[in-house]
Amino acid sequence: MRLTHARTEPPSSFDSKNKAATEAVLRKHRGQLEALQEVLYASQKKALLIVLQGMDTAGKDGTISHIFSGVNPQGCNVASFKVPTPAGGHA
Repeated sequence: MRLTHARTEPPSSFDSKNKAATEAVLRKHRGQLEALQEVLYASQKKALLIVLQGMDTAGKDGTISHIFSGVNPQGCNVASFKVPTPAGGHA
């Protein structure tokens, strides 16, 4: 998969101010994630890497808890990374 081909904007029909509609979309996608997790876990051949990058208080923890609440935590690994050094290396 090429990330340059991945759509990152919400569909034009998505209304973030409509809480009921947002919850319905989230429920739908949670169900899809749950089903896909079962397929990936059962195959033991492929994995999914999700990277959330943001400054402190950017909402990463909230995103994880909302999006992945329907996913089995036994099939997940979560890792945090240290702040890179000013030279661009790893701390």
